[in-house]
Amino acid sequence: MKFQKIIFSLAGLCIFSISSSFAAQLAFDGQTRLRYEYLGNNSALTDERASYFRFRFSGGVKADFSGFASLYGKLTTESRSYIYNSGRDAVYNADEAVIDNFFIFLPDIKGFEIKAGRFDLNPQEYGEGFLFADGTPLDGSRTSYFNALRLRYNNIEFLGIYNTKQDELPVINNRDKLLNSSTETAAVIYARFKKEGDDYGKISEISFEPYYIYKEEADIADINTLGTYFKYAFNKFALRAQAAFQTGKYGGKTKNAFGGYIFGDLPIADFIKSLSFGYIYLSGADENGGASWNPLFSRYPWQSEIMATLYGAESGAGYWTNLQLLKASAAFAPFNKTAIEASYNYLLANNTVSGDIFGSGKERGHLAVCRISYAFSKEIKTYIHGEYFIPGNFYKENAKNASFLRLEISAKI
Repeated sequence: MKFQKIIFSLAGLCIFSISSSFAAQLAFDGQTRLRYEYLGNNSALTDERASYFRFRFSGGVKADFSGFASLYGKLTTESRSYIYNSGRDAVYNADEAVIDNFFIFLPDIKGFEIKAGRFDLNPQEYGEGFLFADGTPLDGSRTSYFNALRLRYNNIEFLGIYNTKQDELPVINNRDKLLNSSTETAAVIYARFKKEGDDYGKISEISFEPYYIYKEEADIADINTLGTYFKYAFNKFALRAQAAFQTGKYGGKTKNAFGGYIFGDLPIADFIKSLSFGYIYLSGADENGGASWNPLFSRYPWQSEIMATLYGAESGAGYWTNLQLLKASAAFAPFNKTAIEASYNYLLANNTVSGDIFGSGKERGHLAVCRISYAFSKEIKTYIHGEYFIPGNFYKENAKNASFLRLEISAKI
């Protein structure tokens, strides 16, 4: 029996048993999100434009069984309405409605915290989203769930994942959309160790999060990842770092890869919240048998919307690999309820690649990113996000500059 079916069967049995013994308190929630997006030369660095609206609606219900257990289910749909799409028709059609979340949560069963079914993983709980962020990368940001079983005991977590290429649960208005490049299974051991403060009051936090991840991508690769996340905060300065080693079988051959980053954050004042400087390294395939870094479950716009799209012609959309990135960023809070984040990024490749949009060099280019956010209230928020990319000699000689713009407003019920 497939792992996903086992998860949902267990969840169903638990729900039936609990509902037979306890009266449930029901709570409802909902979210609507409206986005306008403009993409200029994003996918091939040639003359191409896309402009459209995205409408996402979600509605969920939570049943709480006297604090002993809770059940949560949510439906989500997202449709697009094109204004302009490089000459193609601007058509609006209602899209799929999918089971976004459906899980049972048991907070304390003999010291274990248990969660089973379909649920999101908070990237900030797993090394800032370096390896865990999105379980459904090919449907954009419509959903990000994982089909999983999670057991936590004190500071140790065991996680089993089964994400399918296409949705195996019922879908309303089914369009047979792809969620992943292949069916993916994984087994994870994740530990969290944290110390706050010391006798002299200088150290505010030390976090150490080692992990081991085994992931199988059907008919593609078997990958073992061993690594750790580390954070050290002292005297208002924070050092964040992560390093991971991968060994796996690709087409019957064993190859190794490495990925990691290091960032320093320095708060300045109330107006300038922090300045950050950092470096990211992700290995690329080489002549000596080295493998491209595999981002596992983090195929999303990690550092950039433009770059995530450009990777579609190289390794797959959002498939961050073969990269060196130098980044300088600043966070501002000029007014109440307003936040500004801006960064400059210089990008390199470790190895050249072949293809229509690529050149013979290793300089990917220069990237500027800026986001301005405003919170009308806890429930209603908006932001504008812009990017501009100047390609280097990693891309073809006549490559065009690329731009990206998004305006979003979201509301929660």
